[in-house]
Amino acid sequence: MFSGYAFWLILGLLLIISEFFATGIIAIFFGIGALVVGVLTLLGVIETLPIQLLLFSLVSLGALFALRRRFQRWFKGNVSDRSGGDMAGGHIGARVTVLTDFVAGAGQVQLNGAKWDAESSEPLQAGQVAWVVGNRGILLRVSTTQP
Repeated sequence: MFSGYAFWLILGLLLIISEFFATGIIAIFFGIGALVVGVLTLLGVIETLPIQLLLFSLVSLGALFALRRRFQRWFKGNVSDRSGGDMAGGHIGARVTVLTDFVAGAGQVQLNGAKWDAESSEPLQAGQVAWVVGNRGILLRVSTTQP
């Protein structure tokens, strides 16, 4: 019974299906190995259990090491940082409204309807207008003079 093609085909399908629940992108390769062994056993190409186990191991591990990186991109997708790591870089030169008085060079401004933390070397007061002159991560650097 263990050497039958049905076992390998069912095992292969179960391993591939299990990848949807535990996405380590490993079980799918063992599933592919089991399906290859099941089809070859069904066609009568291989018959003995030791050969089936050897072929299962070779195909599974070969596929795992050769294709895993490509499969990860398909399943997880590529992520890119279109901003180049400069979250506020597109806002340099933008006009902002000071929301809070700047204490020790730090305060909050409003940019495009959103509240941002900001820093300035100038003493800014709530209600003043300033411009974005740079950033440090998501912290805006603002000034009363346009860049």
